[in-house]
Amino acid sequence: MKVVYKPGNTYEEINCFDFREYEQGVVLHNEEGYNIGYVPHDILSHIEPHDGERLEFEDGQPPEPDADDEYDEYDE
Repeated sequence: MKVVYKPGNTYEEINCFDFREYEQGVVLHNEEGYNIGYVPHDILSHIEPHDGERLEFEDGQPPEPDADDEYDEYDE
Protein backbone atom coordinates (compact mmCIF):
# COMPACT_ATOMS: atom_id res chain seq x y z
CA MET A 1 0.00 0.00 0.00
CA LYS A 2 1.00 3.58 -0.44
CA VAL A 3 0.25 6.06 2.34
CA VAL A 4 0.14 9.66 1.11
CA TYR A 5 0.41 12.51 3.60
CA LYS A 6 1.18 16.22 3.62
CA PRO A 7 3.40 17.32 6.50
CA GLY A 8 4.13 20.73 4.97
CA ASN A 9 3.81 22.18 1.49
CA THR A 10 4.33 18.96 -0.46
CA TYR A 11 2.85 15.49 -0.46
CA GLU A 12 5.04 12.59 0.68
CA GLU A 13 4.56 8.82 0.42
CA ILE A 14 5.44 5.76 2.48
CA ASN A 15 5.11 2.24 1.08
CA CYS A 16 3.89 -0.31 3.60
CA PHE A 17 2.43 -3.80 3.69
CA ASP A 18 -0.32 -3.20 6.28
CA PHE A 19 -1.52 -0.56 8.71
CA ARG A 20 -3.57 -0.20 11.88
CA GLU A 21 -5.80 2.78 12.44
CA TYR A 22 -5.94 4.37 15.87
CA GLU A 23 -7.75 7.41 17.23
CA GLN A 24 -4.82 9.77 16.56
CA GLY A 25 -3.43 8.28 13.32
CA VAL A 26 -2.26 5.18 11.48
CA VAL A 27 0.70 2.92 12.30
CA LEU A 28 2.37 1.38 9.25
CA HIS A 29 3.80 -2.16 9.16
CA ASN A 30 6.19 -3.99 6.84
CA GLU A 31 5.70 -7.60 5.63
CA GLU A 32 7.18 -9.01 8.85
CA GLY A 33 4.71 -6.99 10.95
CA TYR A 34 7.24 -4.48 12.29
CA ASN A 35 6.24 -0.84 12.73
CA ILE A 36 7.83 1.28 10.02
CA GLY A 37 6.07 4.58 10.54
CA TYR A 38 3.23 6.61 11.98
CA VAL A 39 1.08 9.23 10.23
CA PRO A 40 -1.30 11.42 12.28
CA HIS A 41 -4.80 11.86 10.86
CA ASP A 42 -4.38 15.63 10.54
CA ILE A 43 -1.72 15.26 7.80
CA LEU A 44 -2.97 12.00 6.23
CA SER A 45 -4.21 12.49 2.66
CA HIS A 46 -5.14 8.97 1.59
CA ILE A 47 -4.10 5.32 1.45
CA GLU A 48 -4.15 3.49 -1.86
CA PRO A 49 -3.28 -0.05 -2.92
CA HIS A 50 -0.47 -0.74 -5.36
CA ASP A 51 -1.40 -2.32 -8.68
CA GLY A 52 -2.57 -5.88 -8.09
CA GLU A 53 -3.21 -5.44 -4.35
CA ARG A 54 -6.62 -6.10 -2.82
CA LEU A 55 -7.97 -4.39 0.26
CA GLU A 56 -10.02 -6.49 2.64
CA PHE A 57 -12.34 -4.80 5.11
CA GLU A 58 -13.37 -6.25 8.47
CA ASP A 59 -17.08 -6.29 7.57
CA GLY A 60 -16.48 -6.94 3.87
CA GLN A 61 -17.46 -3.42 2.75
CA PRO A 62 -15.44 -0.19 2.65
CA PRO A 63 -16.46 2.43 5.23
CA GLU A 64 -18.90 5.12 4.19
CA PRO A 65 -17.22 8.55 3.91
CA ASP A 66 -18.28 11.21 6.40
CA ALA A 67 -20.59 13.87 4.99
CA ASP A 68 -18.07 16.60 5.85
CA ASP A 69 -15.15 14.64 4.31
CA GLU A 70 -15.24 16.23 0.88
CA TYR A 71 -11.49 16.80 0.89
CA ASP A 72 -9.85 17.00 -2.49
CA GLU A 73 -6.28 15.68 -2.27
CA TYR A 74 -5.06 18.54 -4.46
CA ASP A 75 -6.58 21.35 -2.37
CA GLU A 76 -4.10 23.39 -0.42
